[in-house]
Amino acid sequence: MKIKKAIGFGALVWAIMFIVVCILIAYKMPQNMLFTIITTVVTLVAVFFFAKNIAPKNFGEAILYGLVFAVVGIILDFIISQRFAPDIFNSVFYWISYLLVILVPMLAVKKVPPVVPPTSQVQ
Repeated sequence: MKIKKAIGFGALVWAIMFIVVCILIAYKMPQNMLFTIITTVVTLVAVFFFAKNIAPKNFGEAILYGLVFAVVGIILDFIISQRFAPDIFNSVFYWISYLLVILVPMLAVKKVPPVVPPTSQVQ
């Protein structure tokens, strides 16, 4: 597992999400379901591309990368985001989005085609 890369990408995912939220708030977008969908989709796309870069070998490794991404994000939310949104950890959508962050790297696992044994020729 590439732990330094995973922590760095986790911080980048969080930064992208933080910037998107700041932009939406700056443009006075109401914090409704559309707001949540936009931030979640942007976050999950970033997670997918960073996971593709890491290229997990199997689903177990992919889940570990997702967990690292999520833990880094939650820690940064605790340190930084909570100052701006004190009730951030009370949102069900917050926790659902981090559950998806854990699962999305599984989509980046390279599928290996099954090995088909050679057919024997009957004479």
